[in-house]
Amino acid sequence: MFESKENTNVRLPFGLRDIFPFESSERNAIKRIISSQFRRWGYGEVKTPVMEYTENISIGVGKDWKDKLINFIDADGSLISLRADMTIPIARLAGMRIKKDQVPARFCYFSDVFRQSGAQIGDKRVYSQAGLEFIGSKNQINADAEVLIVLIRIMHDLGLSEFKLGLGHIGFIDGLSDWFGFDEIQKERLKKKIVLKDFVGIENDLNAIDKKKTGLFMDLLQPENNIEKISDAVKKIDTKSVSDVFKYLKKLTALLEEQDCGKCILFDFSIIRDFDYYTGLLFEVYSPKITEIIGSGGRYDGLIRKFGLDVPATGFAIDIDLVHSAIGDADLIKDFKVLLAASGCGCSLKDAIRFADSLRKKKVNVEILFDDIDDEEKIAREKNCKILIKPLKDLSEFDLIDLESGRSGRYDLKTFIEELKGWKKN
Repeated sequence: MFESKENTNVRLPFGLRDIFPFESSERNAIKRIISSQFRRWGYGEVKTPVMEYTENISIGVGKDWKDKLINFIDADGSLISLRADMTIPIARLAGMRIKKDQVPARFCYFSDVFRQSGAQIGDKRVYSQAGLEFIGSKNQINADAEVLIVLIRIMHDLGLSEFKLGLGHIGFIDGLSDWFGFDEIQKERLKKKIVLKDFVGIENDLNAIDKKKTGLFMDLLQPENNIEKISDAVKKIDTKSVSDVFKYLKKLTALLEEQDCGKCILFDFSIIRDFDYYTGLLFEVYSPKITEIIGSGGRYDGLIRKFGLDVPATGFAIDIDLVHSAIGDADLIKDFKVLLAASGCGCSLKDAIRFADSLRKKKVNVEILFDDIDDEEKIAREKNCKILIKPLKDLSEFDLIDLESGRSGRYDLKTFIEELKGWKKN
């Protein structure tokens, strides 16, 4: 079964990919920016197992999501699954490990999650996420405001100045469903069509019940920047739950505006997540540079109770891959890297490392090239080096090429170290 075959078609399973050093460095830079905000707000990193019992992971994922779990049979015959998101494992951790007197608790994470997908080109099965969970605060609106402010500040720190943050609420759709007199089956059917963005199907279904109400309902599903325009529509709906949700969002928006975080807000009541555990506020982050949602989250007050402790919670997840795509050509890597082409000078390994260490002590990353390469400049650029150094025979001097400006010259080590701060600024 495991015999080696020379003609093996070497490939990865669909939905997986390798990541090379430069992209990995950029992704790590994104994580450092996100982590900085997490730390400032007191969120501590947690790690959970990559696999859990399927019955635990299945809690709250929704009927359709169960087909997206990647499942295995454990050695003892138990059914286990790779985690499909991080909220459920952290809810399980909180329910099992936290005592009532230890809340509120602030957790963050940097983890991969795994979801079954089709075998089409471009379909992913691994999602790299960064996120936080604010667990146990009884002050619901302040907790929701905090996670949104953290998310907005992260987007600004990442340089995504044109992003939009869409706000919705599960109670809004529930209230409108009650307004139409829907039963639970009809409510679930409506939510599923909203998740699929099947607005034509929704309008056709609702028109068969009440055309006047349908027009108002469809208007409310359109994204809107101005909350006062929504207010006019809400007044026409004689449903307390819809009115309460609107008042909550209006108050939440005022809190965000106090922190200069209101300009990016967009109200979108078509936001419905395909996880069953959300109970209140819902939100998504959009960038004009890509079509996918780069971050999302919301309130899930009943989830942790299923694992033990009965406490409310709110949080979000950011997709690192999509953020990386949205940032585009921005210079994320601030490291100053040098390629030391040591092959031509005839120096020993000991001397080459000593030379490189002199620069490393000054916070310069140095990669040593031991092999004879025809085009050393090309390889240095491919390795994202700022400078190429070609030592002379005794290492007392070296030829230097600035790969960004094209500037070159001959230096000794002492002079170069003295001028290093200027080189870094350039």
